[in-house]
Amino acid sequence: MSILITGFDAGHDKVNASAALVTSLQDDLPQPLLPLRSRLHFAVLPLSTSDLREAVLAEIAACQPRFCVFTGQARGRNKVNLERLATNLRDFDSPDVEGCQPRGERIEPGGPAAYWSTLPGQEAMLERLNRQGIPAALSNHAGNHLCNQLLYQTLHWAQQNGSGLACGFVHIPPLPIQVRRQWPETPFMPLEMTRAALAQILLVLVQQAGASPS
Repeated sequence: MSILITGFDAGHDKVNASAALVTSLQDDLPQPLLPLRSRLHFAVLPLSTSDLREAVLAEIAACQPRFCVFTGQARGRNKVNLERLATNLRDFDSPDVEGCQPRGERIEPGGPAAYWSTLPGQEAMLERLNRQGIPAALSNHAGNHLCNQLLYQTLHWAQQNGSGLACGFVHIPPLPIQVRRQWPETPFMPLEMTRAALAQILLVLVQQAGASPS
């Protein structure tokens, strides 16, 4: 059993909290995840609405995961959010790295209005995070930008191809350095806390899947 964990590139910004998280985990895996090292695969995806689908499918083809845990930063949120839904809508309030800004467009013209996340154990993940003092909540809306697009397109691909791949999305607050540089009024979360959160999410995921961590 393998797990693909992704974040988004910083693009024109110097920092993206999700890229920092994924790179940090890849370079320095937390102790509780060391038994899972061979099963975890990490990737930073482009902030491009036109390239995103091919990029994630290339990563899926390369590591053949059973689960995808996507991460992205969410300015204005003060908790780790586990997303319940992905909607078939691109309605960008800001352009992507290539200057594209679709408004009111379907992601997949023939696709359903929404897909439920297929990541198992989200309630258990939420309970564990809060029990360990990490602010966390379920969210009903992954936005209408690239985070939502990534989850929707991957769930649609899995459904269309009869794949057993299960996918979910985790939104994290920006980092303190982003607040200092860009968004002085926005909530933030230190990298060590988001690292701890992802570690616990992955451990719960393995337990829910009934797999041994070693």
